[in-house]
Amino acid sequence: MRKNIKRQLLLFTRIIFSVGLFAVLIILNFKNLESIPELLKSLNIAFLLIGILFYFFGIALESPRWHSLLAAHRIYIPQSYLLGSVLIGFFYGTLLPTTIGGDAYRGIDMHKSFKIPLNENILAIYLGRFFGILSGLLFLVISLCLGMYKHLNESFALGLAVVLPIVFFIIIITIFPKKFKIDILFSKIKFLKRFSGNVLEFSNVLDSYKHKGKSLALSFMYSLLGNLSTFISFYFIGLALKIRLNFLSYLFIVPITWTISNIPITLGGIGLRENTIVVLLKEFGISSSSALTFSLIVLMVNLLIAILGGLIHIIRNAAYKHKKEI
Repeated sequence: MRKNIKRQLLLFTRIIFSVGLFAVLIILNFKNLESIPELLKSLNIAFLLIGILFYFFGIALESPRWHSLLAAHRIYIPQSYLLGSVLIGFFYGTLLPTTIGGDAYRGIDMHKSFKIPLNENILAIYLGRFFGILSGLLFLVISLCLGMYKHLNESFALGLAVVLPIVFFIIIITIFPKKFKIDILFSKIKFLKRFSGNVLEFSNVLDSYKHKGKSLALSFMYSLLGNLSTFISFYFIGLALKIRLNFLSYLFIVPITWTISNIPITLGGIGLRENTIVVLLKEFGISSSSALTFSLIVLMVNLLIAILGGLIHIIRNAAYKHKKEI
């Protein structure tokens, strides 16, 4: 009972943060709202549709990535079914005010439909997420090495110089927790004790993939393609709004946007994602009105894909009910 109340409170807090951050975005850019209709009138629809297509493709690539990680343990699920679960999970994570997140739904769905051990599947999903973060950071570093730091103000560049090494260090100790005695550290510090099981669990799942190099390489390749697809999507959405940023700029903008929007304090990243896009585009000299319109288009695309996931969910439930009645 107490645990359930805690979950509901956490969910309520995330909704409040989403609404609050979105309100901040609108308030800070209130004077730019009147420019949006004019920008939308001159929108290049062909480029926008290409952008939406690649955005969807970036999300859909989660399916073969997940498939390759499951196949490493001789679990074979049709990719069409996995894609449906990915989109339904996106629906849960973006639109539904529920304590069941997108990844949790995917784990429960596979357990109910194919009797896959819940723990094993969830860990495969998290490993896929980990590869997504890792590949995003790789592109971010490439963009910085190719000069993207020159577009940033001093405080922003200094912040990245401090944060990035810390992030890479966290990734390294997450991959090799026993070598850094992280399991012992977590077990001794009261605040971290409750996470010690998760750290060791992730370490064990990595160990279980130790001799599955082909599956890991394939999964990482899908992560790279997924990120690349999102960069292309942002590039074409920018072109649709007549934003003339070079492609390399999005190798910097997208990973930071996704990293920040995945901080679990809002519902589906709403509010965090839009504010981050506006701030980053303005760093590259884009006008506030264009940056705001760009962020709202990305929000709309997310909502459309989430609605698609919701429709697939309804169809699946109807088919399951019909099958049960027969």
